Amino acid sequence: MNESPLVSVVIPAFNAEKYIDKTLQSVLEQTFQDFEIVVVDDGSTDNTRVILERYSERVICLSNDHRGPANSRNRGLDAARGSLIAFLDADDLWLPQKLQRQVSVARQNQECGLITCDAQVFDERGILAHSSKARQPIANGDVLRQLLSSNWVGTSCAMVPKKCFAKVGNFDEEPFRWGEDWIMWLKVAAEYPVHFIDQVLVQYRVHPKSYSNVTADKHFVDLIYNLEKLEKQVPRLATQPELMREAKARLCCRAAWRDLQNLRVQDAREKSKTAVRYRKSSLLPWTLLTISHLPSGLLHLLKRTLKFVRNRFAQAPKPPFVKDQPVDVQARG
Repeated sequence: MNESPLVSVVIPAFNAEKYIDKTLQSVLEQTFQDFEIVVVDDGSTDNTRVILERYSERVICLSNDHRGPANSRNRGLDAARGSLIAFLDADDLWLPQKLQRQVSVARQNQECGLITCDAQVFDERGILAHSSKARQPIANGDVLRQLLSSNWVGTSCAMVPKKCFAKVGNFDEEPFRWGEDWIMWLKVAAEYPVHFIDQVLVQYRVHPKSYSNVTADKHFVDLIYNLEKLEKQVPRLATQPELMREAKARLCCRAAWRDLQNLRVQDAREKSKTAVRYRKSSLLPWTLLTISHLPSGLLHLLKRTLKFVRNRFAQAPKPPFVKDQPVDVQARG
């Protein structure tokens, strides 16, 4: 057997025929070349496997029985020979220096459990956001509180030393539970320092009409569920219950605001009540709860006004000194 590579690139793929070719090309064009590629075909029913066969000399291809991305990533982890694991989704792209920059950081910071980077967000029309950084400054080192506030770690941005998984465990394999990647980064951040490279090294693809209201509701339920599981699994979080209350209240507020925007008043009211129970002293849950009790006619007027303002702002020329607004990568699991 050949000498083990330094990096193993783990890619779960399900019905990825439209994108997997360009994704693999972006890996093969890396300036750092000491890597292996492990693709786990998660029961694709399209031509994904046919395309993967073209890369048989460079790609280790495993088969899975459509058990979801978490199970596929774990299968890739089991097969990986590298001491550093770089994750990549089958529709995202890496810029050429991505691995080189991360390997350099890993060599200089061997205590780190997670090395991540900035990303562009794009769709079929082009770049939607030139930076996916969260709206607050991103810290290095102990980032558990910041990461509970907002998932600014894109899965395709993440590199983790393989030894860390022996301590924190693998991805939670409960089938098709959204947010398992965020939960993994939280488990790592509870045990190890995190290093963020403030440079765009990944292009993160979003799809039109990716998230309906029904899907968004499932995301909310899954994230609350996962946080409750995490609290039982991570001793550090069990001893800091205020962090978990803050995180759950924040999720409830975001979901309540989304419901209000869609005039789903009763749903917004229930989520706001839950947020109040988590954080009675916080103003935002009480504000959302108050808004949810406004007359329906006034809520319709507020929605039309907000839509008008957004449309006018979108049509106005952007001053050259105004940067694009960042996009929260938590929108995708």
